[in-house]
Amino acid sequence: MQRPRTRRFLILLGTSILAVLSLAVALLLYVEAYAIWYAEYHLGVPTEAEIAALPATGHLCPLEAGSPYVALADMPLLLRQAVIASTGPDFQTRPNLFLPAMAAAIIKGDGRPDTRITFAVTRHCLHVRAPDCCRGLDWHIGSTVFMGRLERTLSRERILDAYLNDSYLGRNAYGVAAAATAHFGKPLADLDIGEVALLIARFQMPRPSERDSERRNFFLDKMLAAGLIDHAQATAARAAPLPAIYGAPRNP
Repeated sequence: MQRPRTRRFLILLGTSILAVLSLAVALLLYVEAYAIWYAEYHLGVPTEAEIAALPATGHLCPLEAGSPYVALADMPLLLRQAVIASTGPDFQTRPNLFLPAMAAAIIKGDGRPDTRITFAVTRHCLHVRAPDCCRGLDWHIGSTVFMGRLERTLSRERILDAYLNDSYLGRNAYGVAAAATAHFGKPLADLDIGEVALLIARFQMPRPSERDSERRNFFLDKMLAAGLIDHAQATAARAAPLPAIYGAPRNP
C-alpha cells in the first residue's frame, strides 16, 4: 500500500507533467498561428485558394517559357519510382504538414521536413509566385507555411509532376524532358538505366562534374536496394562509360 505522502507526490508530478504538456501545445498553437498570420499578411505567401487556382496539368510554376512538359503518366515508370526511392521514400505516405510538425519545423529553423521533393517544389514555386517574399528567418517561416499549404491543396502526384517538370537540372534545362536532350541527346523515353541514375543525380547537382560516375553508381545502388533493378542490370550500368555528349562543352 502506498503511503499518503507518496501518493500526493505522484499526483503532484502527474499534474505538473500535464501542465507542462498543455503549455507546450499552447505554445505550438501560438507559433503556428503567428507564422500563418505573418506569412499571409507580411510576406505575401500564396494562399490555399491561390494554389488551388493553379493549372491542374502542365507546368505548375514555370520559370523558363517553352520548356517541354511530360505528364507524369507518360514518364518512364523506372524514373518515377527511382526518384521517389532515392529522394523521398516516404513521399506517398508521409502525413501532411500539420501541427506539431509545422511549428517544430519553424522553431528548428530549417523550414523543411524529411521530404526533399515537396521542399524543392516549395522553393521553386515561392521563387516564381512570390519572388520578393522573404529572406533569412522569414524564408523559414514562409517556406514552411507554404509547404503545408501545398501538401493540403495538391495531390502527391501533382507535386511529383511539378518536381520532375519544373526543376532546374543543368545545361539550361528545366524538367526531365529537357534534361534528357541536354545531357544525353535523346528523348526521355529512350534513357537507359545508367542514364536514369545520372538524371536523378542532376536534381541534387545540376552541373556535370568529375564525380558523376560515383554519383551515378550511388543512385544505382538506391535503385537496386529498392528492388527496381536487379544485380545484373546494376553491374552492367556501373560498367558503362558516361555518355559522350555528357562531357561535351555547354553552358552549366
